[in-house]
Amino acid sequence: MIEPSPQTHQPLRFLLTANVTKTIRDKEAPDRKIRVPLIREEEQIRWLGRKLNGAADKISELKVRPHPPIYFRKGGRSGKIVKVSFEGLLETADPERLKEILVSGIGPAKAFGCGLLLVRRPS
Repeated sequence: MIEPSPQTHQPLRFLLTANVTKTIRDKEAPDRKIRVPLIREEEQIRWLGRKLNGAADKISELKVRPHPPIYFRKGGRSGKIVKVSFEGLLETADPERLKEILVSGIGPAKAFGCGLLLVRRPS
């Protein structure tokens, strides 16, 4: 088993492909919530900042790449996953929090290959 050991203020290159969404109330059924994709790049960058909050102080050299949507059916309902890849440099703020994220992933649609945060030392 690999045991990551990031250090405070350590710079790390990262790559993350995620299903960037927000949850809203369904207008037809107000007691139900639904996920909707964040389409605009500014919203996607803010989402990444929220998800890494506490684990990373600074994010720089950020590149955002959209992917074609993935359509699926589950339980008689259809859905869409909008993947986005983030690549850049982060500075570790809380090594324990970063380790939690590395183990548990970020965001929904992990069964579709989303949420795995990959890190490495800068070359």
